[in-house]
Amino acid sequence: MTVTWTPSGKRILYLEDEAIIALDTAEMLREIGFHDIDLCHSLEMAEAALGSARPDVALLDVNLSHGRTSIELGNQLLEAGVPVIFATGYSASSLPVDPRARVLEKPVAADVLFKTLRQAAS
Repeated sequence: MTVTWTPSGKRILYLEDEAIIALDTAEMLREIGFHDIDLCHSLEMAEAALGSARPDVALLDVNLSHGRTSIELGNQLLEAGVPVIFATGYSASSLPVDPRARVLEKPVAADVLFKTLRQAAS
């Protein structure tokens, strides 16, 4: 019997500071099957969301406003056993990220996002 991974019942922490990208990607996540999406627009919002529930997976925009990045948060999540996917508009090879994390280059198609989420959560 083959078990197919499904995001139904999984909680995702999604951090994106650009409103249009956040709304579009959140819609993709819903279409993929996520129902529990903690959509955050800042590091502070993401940290607050982590205080109330642990995600099954995290999708983090790397470059945030005011020169901040999500890399430290991603590393903390990885240490806690949460699979992390970093999203970036830059080359994936140029990022100083933990090798346990996955990196997606923006813009991201829904099928690539689903495949990467499935691989990260497996």
